[in-house]
Amino acid sequence: MQKYQIIFHIDLNAFFASCEIALNPSLLHEPIGIGGASGRGVLTTANYEARKYGVTSAMSVGEARRLCPNLKLLPVNFPLYEEKSDQFFEYLRQYTDVIEPASIDEGYIDMTHYCEGKDAVAVALRMQEELNTQFKLPCSIGIAPNMFLAKMASDMKKPLGITVLRKRDVPKVLWPLPIESMHGIGKKTVPNLKLLGIHTIGDLAHYPDQHKLSKFLGNSTVSFVAKAHGHDDRVIDPTRQEKHQSIGNSKTYDGYLHEYTECLEALEQLTERVVRRLMDADVKTKTITVQVRDYEFNTRSKAFSFPYHTQDFDAIMLEVERLFDALYEEQTVHLLGVSASHLEKTERLFKQLDIFKEKLPVQKDDAVSEILNQINKHYPKKMLKKGIK
Repeated sequence: MQKYQIIFHIDLNAFFASCEIALNPSLLHEPIGIGGASGRGVLTTANYEARKYGVTSAMSVGEARRLCPNLKLLPVNFPLYEEKSDQFFEYLRQYTDVIEPASIDEGYIDMTHYCEGKDAVAVALRMQEELNTQFKLPCSIGIAPNMFLAKMASDMKKPLGITVLRKRDVPKVLWPLPIESMHGIGKKTVPNLKLLGIHTIGDLAHYPDQHKLSKFLGNSTVSFVAKAHGHDDRVIDPTRQEKHQSIGNSKTYDGYLHEYTECLEALEQLTERVVRRLMDADVKTKTITVQVRDYEFNTRSKAFSFPYHTQDFDAIMLEVERLFDALYEEQTVHLLGVSASHLEKTERLFKQLDIFKEKLPVQKDDAVSEILNQINKHYPKKMLKKGIK
């Protein structure tokens, strides 16, 4: 008998603004707009304090300031957002590796196995509280038997909402919602659907002429109608949305790291996690970046690019140590991060080698590295390393 799926969709609330507040808690009760700090352009996002005044994302700065004269404008800080996003997804991996990122601030997570014999709502509440207390990342969580319903559920209560949406709830809860609230229906499609008399999700579920619908929904017509009935047979795929741009891990040390050796031990642990994730995703990296933040919150980073792609721990750790040496100034360390970018699927690399008749520069050691990596995967701490030449 097939086990009933329990899917969580976790959506970080006003993510960019939440990141800024995590960095500077004095902003907690201030209306914040992200983007357009020069006073021009449009806002990327606004926190909920600003939204009370009617300020929204994609609104011009001029209009936002008219609605909220006390609006505090902040520039976009992508390194900060990437760091907090890494913390978010690394936290989720405490529960399962079956995670599908939907964007930098939201993801689907299969909690079927973890929640067996547990109260799913209680688990979600604990996750919500821990994300908020540990990382200052408020979130909303949708709980459902499939990905579509989980996404719809997480949108129903913001901020800090937890919503359960079952298939039997669809007629009462989902069908009365306006068609523009249906996930996947674009703004340009809404007016056309309304011309057909489709104003709610229920109208779409019961529309009698799929041929007419297909003129506006195309090849996705059958899928959208099925979702309107609460059906979605997609399985969470950790690689579906992930384009393998980067894999990283960072950690904030509340007690700070004072000694060089402490930092190296911490970097080794972070690098082990990154390499394990590279192996799990079956990708290899060409560029390694190390990030250091000191007690005064000054953040610096350095990167190194290999002449080839690799997932060998020893080669990567050697460069991580070199990068850290270039950054370290005997300061107290608050945060360390290691990330791997310019990634490529292992299978694709072998195909490229076959096409161009090339050899990897480290091909000689690949068999040994692969054996060591496979053994180390089964232990929480790295057990085996290469000998020194």
